[in-house]
Amino acid sequence: MTLAVALDLLADDLAQLEGLLARVCDVEYRVLGGLLEHILSTRGKRVRPLVVLAAGRLFAYRPTTLLPAAAAIELLHTATLVHDDLIDHATARRGRPTLNTLTSGGATVLVGDYLFAQAAAFATATGSIRVVRVFSDVLQTICEGELRQIFSSGDWDQSIADYEAKIAGKTASLFAAAAEIGAILTAAPRSARRRLRAYGHELGMAFQIIDDIFDFTATEEELGKPVGSDLRQGTLTLPALYALRELPAENAITAYLQSSDGTREDLLAEAIQTVRDSPAIARAEQQARQRAACAKRLVAGLPAGPACELLATLAEHAVARRA
Repeated sequence: MTLAVALDLLADDLAQLEGLLARVCDVEYRVLGGLLEHILSTRGKRVRPLVVLAAGRLFAYRPTTLLPAAAAIELLHTATLVHDDLIDHATARRGRPTLNTLTSGGATVLVGDYLFAQAAAFATATGSIRVVRVFSDVLQTICEGELRQIFSSGDWDQSIADYEAKIAGKTASLFAAAAEIGAILTAAPRSARRRLRAYGHELGMAFQIIDDIFDFTATEEELGKPVGSDLRQGTLTLPALYALRELPAENAITAYLQSSDGTREDLLAEAIQTVRDSPAIARAEQQARQRAACAKRLVAGLPAGPACELLATLAEHAVARRA
């Protein structure tokens, strides 16, 4: 199954999802509504709600509860991006100005908080205490993952295990929650719920590793933001960590991280090129492919059919996409 066929399978659900997200912007206070429209009109790929919807078609398909769950997952993801951009002082995302460039930091935080509240409202609309529990747990885990990233900034001695723990918290946990919530709402047996949660984790790990590779290999137009954004923030991702293990103690990456002015473009460009020229990119790609392959093996044990094929397709897409 191609991604286009997969998206066609869920076309009606996705259209209704967009309707739910549009309703979030329909607020009395016009300033808030305008800020929400700016954020939510910058559409991503909706991969996380796709996981919810696909997992929710494996057993007892219940769109009236799955659609609010999918909206909750997407809004939670969007809220984390709003806060991330503020923390990182990012100026662009998906080719558009970030919210923190349009309004104050305090207002940006509050709009992000509003999105978290809306996400929680959608989670409760499913009528499932277990869904609400998974939702609250993943919010805590994401916060911990983001804190790991903040406090590891500029630390080139961190291990691969440290990196994996960080992205497991900030990215893979939401994919895992999306799959598990879909399983809960489709009345899947416990064994299938565990399998789907593990699938979501592996999918999220693969997805984030590929994103981290793109930060070095893609163009600014493809990324919708400056190349090397992670290094600009002092964040060492898998490609950089692999490269550092092959380089001498004095190298372009550590030189940039140790520079007194972290915005020096000449040092940053040299550090990016150093990673590109090393075997690190290929090694990181191999790790992502292994994660995606593991995700596909996990769904192979689920009921055969279009929904199962869709989940496998999402795993393939995670490593085959272009930014």
